Amino acid sequence: MCNRYNIKTNLRELAAELDAQIALDFDYAEEIFPGAIAPVLAVNRDGVLELRPMKFGFGNKGSGPALNNARVESIEKWTWKKSFQKYRCVVPMNSFREPCYWGPQAGSEVNFAQTNGNVLLAAAIFSFSGKPDCGPVELSMSLVMRPAIPFVMEHGHHRSPFFVRPDASRRWMDRSPMSVDQSRKVLFDGADQPALQYDVARTMAASWTKRQAGNLKKRDQQILEIKQTGPLGLGIVF
Repeated sequence: MCNRYNIKTNLRELAAELDAQIALDFDYAEEIFPGAIAPVLAVNRDGVLELRPMKFGFGNKGSGPALNNARVESIEKWTWKKSFQKYRCVVPMNSFREPCYWGPQAGSEVNFAQTNGNVLLAAAIFSFSGKPDCGPVELSMSLVMRPAIPFVMEHGHHRSPFFVRPDASRRWMDRSPMSVDQSRKVLFDGADQPALQYDVARTMAASWTKRQAGNLKKRDQQILEIKQTGPLGLGIVF
């Protein structure tokens, strides 16, 4: 699961690169963790693409950890279904960090980024709390997650964000309601498998070895599930 990613560019540079408007000025850190404010692409009511501030992780209101990853296999669960149908967005990132439990960098946390240096576009969904008539509305987003891109799987982690191609991202963000199957179809048609590279961010504490067996089991289970769901986790071929 992705609990940390990096977005290096400032807001105006990012908006220019993505050909998007800025909904309002806001600050954000380069390292995005659950609960942090992040720049997110969405289409407004006038059909204009804009960058908006959203909190990373659906709000928990004190009932547990924030829900910052939405498994694509769970698209029909009540937690996510409405957002998959109506509230879709795209999260730009320069890199995303994962712990590695096998492969050449086992025991390290690494940052994965595109080899060409371009911004990655991750499919996401959002929700909101509050009512405009009663104060500010807070937007929260969750990344759509899939079985790991092969490069990520080879380098130690079994899941990765579901990236979409730039030319397909607008379709994912369309404000028109979609059925669950229509959402799956849009993801299937727009799926990106970018060429990635990695750099080591840090060495994990020695206790990582206690988690290794469990993560190897998750990897093996994921490989088995891919035979049923396909490499994208959509469970369907269009």
